[in-house]
Amino acid sequence: MRPGNRSRTSDWVAGLRALYTEAPPELAVVDDAVALRLLPASLALTLRGASVLPFGTRVMHRAIGSFTRGLSYGIPLRTAAIDEAIRESTALGIRQLVLLGAGLDARAWRMPELAETIVFEVDHPDTQTYKRERTGELSPLASEVRFCAIDFERETIGDVLSARGFDASARSVWVWEGVTMYLSPEIIEATVEAVADLAAPDSRLIVTYLPENYGRPWMRVVATTAGRVIGEPLKSTHDPAEFAARLASHGFVVETDSSAIEWADRRWPEREARRVRAFERLAIARRVEPAERR
Repeated sequence: MRPGNRSRTSDWVAGLRALYTEAPPELAVVDDAVALRLLPASLALTLRGASVLPFGTRVMHRAIGSFTRGLSYGIPLRTAAIDEAIRESTALGIRQLVLLGAGLDARAWRMPELAETIVFEVDHPDTQTYKRERTGELSPLASEVRFCAIDFERETIGDVLSARGFDASARSVWVWEGVTMYLSPEIIEATVEAVADLAAPDSRLIVTYLPENYGRPWMRVVATTAGRVIGEPLKSTHDPAEFAARLASHGFVVETDSSAIEWADRRWPEREARRVRAFERLAIARRVEPAERR
């Protein structure tokens, strides 16, 4: 997870979630009314203005999509795909959800499927202070939300989760969304190892990552430059097979690995799905017993 203050990327992602909550029915793959109140005032005002204008959200959908060459469409679709995986996990009786680098994620306040689930939000103290101020008047739909602020120079994920009552003997589902591309391979390796140490057998890890060839060469140059400009440089890409092998070395078997194009084919009309461009991939892995790894 990336240390530091609340990122611009978090604002951008929450803004897109808010936009697609208000989008026309065939595009509204996200139901995140909480996202709007988590945004900076200027961005929230822009989105509110678009939502009250005739065709406002549709125009913004197309404008942002054109500007980003279809990459922005992946954010709401990614959210919907992860929501589905969380629902499947809770249906299996998993009652602990850990959000690694939670940012402005509002699942604890918007997903009724978490009514019997404790949500552990692991992130930088500054981000959590901002988020707690914005959600203070809201009642979570989750059974409980436990904020786990972490000082990466002095604490480990295990330290902060244990202090907040995480039960390593019980199954859990871990969401690591939109973070790994900003981390070095060494930090990714250390984080996966930490999760493996805490995840009981049959726990789930839901993680997004940036594939090596996520766009044309010029697009990769633009993305790299943009990341540096906003202070969030891209640091790692992964071949899907190698990423699965990395997870397998820590006891996780990848059960599905999909891209935005596949998410769109399932959720959007064909005329919209064909505009989507692959950027991140989403791997869903299960923690297995040693005997199952063979």
